[in-house]
Amino acid sequence: MRITIFAAILTFISHFNSTAKFKAEKDISYGPHERNVMDVYWNTNFKNAPIVFTIHGGGFKNGSKAYCNRDMIGLYMSEGCIVVSPNYRLVGKGKPITKDDCAMDTAMAVAYMQANAKKFGADPTRILSTGSSAGGYISAWIAYQKNWQWPDHAKYKPEKLNIIGWFGDSPYLPKPLINQVQAGDPPGFFMYGGKREHPATPARQGHDIQAALKKNGVWNKMVYIDFMGHVPAKRILFSPQSRNEETYDAYLEFLNMVCHRKGKPKGGDVIKLNK
Repeated sequence: MRITIFAAILTFISHFNSTAKFKAEKDISYGPHERNVMDVYWNTNFKNAPIVFTIHGGGFKNGSKAYCNRDMIGLYMSEGCIVVSPNYRLVGKGKPITKDDCAMDTAMAVAYMQANAKKFGADPTRILSTGSSAGGYISAWIAYQKNWQWPDHAKYKPEKLNIIGWFGDSPYLPKPLINQVQAGDPPGFFMYGGKREHPATPARQGHDIQAALKKNGVWNKMVYIDFMGHVPAKRILFSPQSRNEETYDAYLEFLNMVCHRKGKPKGGDVIKLNK
């Protein structure tokens, strides 16, 4: 492991105490496979800070923790959150791997952070699960999984993961996953593109999970961007140059609600964005 000062994000968080240090610890091992590693970004002034997992996509066959870019780190850290970006094993690389093996790897990373949160000034009881495309499936799988059956090689095997909220960017949501939703589950915020959305992640999946969340009395909000395609969040939410202010404001309200227990914004609606 190596520890470095992640200087590039200082511009995002200049309002913090100038004595604070912004750190990145790279390639922390959470499991036995070479891809069972994650990066953690935190501030030395943080005490009991919420943890945000940013989980990459790539059709379960590609992608890496580099998905978590400066805009994402800057947004979450400016809201007082520690940021974690994991790798996981990929389908078609080496021995047979399923999409749920990818999800279980990432769950092991969450369990690691839950057990070691204090090292980073984090609160192990407040973990936000976020992801894009295939990472959206994984983040939802982690948020709405009920019965944990940990593999033998898992170092930490908690009875539950302390997920307080879920965010999906064009998440892949098959029916069996949507059917996992129950009363008392974490609130969900999710977005999809319009006609140019990927055929494996149509906006219909967003409407389906919204219906399941509503049915079970779970707070939710959907964003539908008619003029954009797959995984619009980096442009419509995270980038200061191109973000949509209505979506950005709604997401900050969601973060305040789940991460800091402040307020309960209106939910159950769809923000529709047109050119």
